Amino acid sequence: MSKAKEKNKRAEHSNVKKATAKKIIQPIQFAWGIIIAIIAFALYANTIGHEYTLDDSGAITENRYVQEGISGIPNLMKVDFWHFSNIHLGYYRPLSLITFAIENEFTKNNPQLSHFINVFIFALSGFLLFIVLSKLFYSFNPVFSFAIALLYIAHPIHTEIVANVKGRDELLSFLNLMAMLWFSLKYIDTKKTMHLAAGLIFCYLGMLSKETALTGVALLPLFVYYYTDLNFIECVKKSILPFLVVVLFFIQKKYLLGTLSAIVPTDIVNYPYTQGSVKIPTTLLLFAFCLKLLLLPHPLRYDYSYNQIPAVHMNNIWALLGLLLFFAGAYLAYKEFVKKSVWGFAISLFYITLMPSLAFTILRGGIFAERFLFFPSLAYCIALVYGASLVLKTNVNTIENAGEWLKQNMKFVAALAVIFLLYSFKTVNRNMVWKDNLTLFSTDIKTGENSAQNQRHLANQYVYLASNEKDSIKKIEYATNALKAAKQASRIHPKFGEADYLTALVYQLIMPNSDSAIYYYNQAIAHAPGYAIPYYNLGIIYQGLGKNNVASFYYNEAVKYNPEYIEAKAAADNLRKAGFDVYINPLSVSIDTNTKNKDHNYYFNLGNYYASQNDYNNAVASYLKSIEMNPNNENVYINLGNCYGMLKQYDKGINISLQILAKNPTSKLALKNLAIMYNMTGDANRSNEYMDKLRKIEESESKSLY
Repeated sequence: MSKAKEKNKRAEHSNVKKATAKKIIQPIQFAWGIIIAIIAFALYANTIGHEYTLDDSGAITENRYVQEGISGIPNLMKVDFWHFSNIHLGYYRPLSLITFAIENEFTKNNPQLSHFINVFIFALSGFLLFIVLSKLFYSFNPVFSFAIALLYIAHPIHTEIVANVKGRDELLSFLNLMAMLWFSLKYIDTKKTMHLAAGLIFCYLGMLSKETALTGVALLPLFVYYYTDLNFIECVKKSILPFLVVVLFFIQKKYLLGTLSAIVPTDIVNYPYTQGSVKIPTTLLLFAFCLKLLLLPHPLRYDYSYNQIPAVHMNNIWALLGLLLFFAGAYLAYKEFVKKSVWGFAISLFYITLMPSLAFTILRGGIFAERFLFFPSLAYCIALVYGASLVLKTNVNTIENAGEWLKQNMKFVAALAVIFLLYSFKTVNRNMVWKDNLTLFSTDIKTGENSAQNQRHLANQYVYLASNEKDSIKKIEYATNALKAAKQASRIHPKFGEADYLTALVYQLIMPNSDSAIYYYNQAIAHAPGYAIPYYNLGIIYQGLGKNNVASFYYNEAVKYNPEYIEAKAAADNLRKAGFDVYINPLSVSIDTNTKNKDHNYYFNLGNYYASQNDYNNAVASYLKSIEMNPNNENVYINLGNCYGMLKQYDKGINISLQILAKNPTSKLALKNLAIMYNMTGDANRSNEYMDKLRKIEESESKSLY
């Protein structure tokens, strides 16, 4: 074969002709993009009448700053995404929260408006996707880009993102990255500063939407590489400015949040793969599972937490299959990348956009979620359309008239039409499952009997229904279903504090039994010590029993574990005004004043007794006596420091905490007390200093578990 013929053959399988001074760029068919947007809107129009579901409450109705409307926007720029859920995962995604706040400014907690906006953003994303693909694949018939965009908007894997209002962070991230890519490619053609500036602005907005938008920095050189005749190193150099935007974003995050680190929960429900021996095998299994869901999106689920996909070891057949597929794909990507083929582009795009979710499992032991495939599914659609063209011997690398091309390639059109219709049917049908929480949880439990979280969510919804049901028979029926689901969750995960909490809630509110409620709340606290709500509810129970000193202790504990817990703070303040401000559980305090063995433990317990009675002066005297007898009990110093704090003798409290740190530099209680007391004295810098030290220790402890 001559060199000329060989070169022509390679060009037939190339996704673009190399950019030269003479390259012909077809006009973008913007009208086709509008058709894509209309179809995308129609596919998800049946979600507009839905209620808030799943995480929507945490992002919207329970977010105080979102509820404040536009006036809350400055504060939204300074807090973690889950700030009011008392979870500090380091997620800085203010843009979607800002859009929720703007909605609330004009119409309070209107889920229908929120769903409409989600659908509109998705439709606009479909339009942008088509014009970006048309520009990238400029040497292809526009039908090629249209088919890819059509299958992408119809793919059922997107239902979680669009039908769940909270998914707007992902929607905005995709939308802004598409806009960034469009203006970046425009800048290559025009060299106009306005296009460069627009690309950088949308890069920044993408980062504000969701941190995973940083994949855009890797995508840009990939797109430029396939759009031009530059080598990859030159393409990387052209991506320096977006990289600087990402750096500036993280500087902003550090400045406004005070840290770039996260406090990663250690609960097995959402982080079931933390053991070193299962991380990589399970990640490989999930890699294979991702490919399966893209190819056959059924069944779909909102939840894949413990124990829906059990952890595996390297001897698992699916982990081995994942290993084979991963390296086969990586080899093919490398081989085809050099040739600038469609395969090379699609596989590279898939690996780049899937990496954040794989890293989530490898680094944190976190679970899989369908939303992780929102961007990778684009790579799948590109490969599907191009693969179909090869199998059906359809020449997509031609710029002949689209109408004539369609007539000549009806097999190709018919095959993709069938896939589109199947995807569309599944999407429209799956959308209805997201109608409300009960529909979602009760539907997915059919495929999620082994999911502790799904069982817990279903129990929670039954508790909600029972609490609002006036018919006594239905109320008991709902309560019984709640207990059944909660206890099933506990059987799957015996130390599931949230399931214990729901069982207690039933006995507190629906089938009144104080002893049972107290028992299960204490079980919840034992299994999830940082879970604030059980403390608050115990406070309510004991206050109802007339034990205000015990109630005060539990309210204060709730506030300690969640400083943003408004109801607990109000309850604690009310009892404080009535003379009750207890920080040591009176139920655990017993003192025998007749004992002859008045050693350091006796005075420690005596101090605890006085503290439980709000007699902090006598408590201080007792603790000092205990320290005089035995200066090595850290707990005495901690309680003494707390008493000085209650007496507003902050200098003494600070001195005691510093003594603790001199002996034990990693004492979290001492660090927390120092942060609190320096804050009370107005020394914000020192307060932040000790809070940062506390965060670093907690972060280190979390990592050590992996």
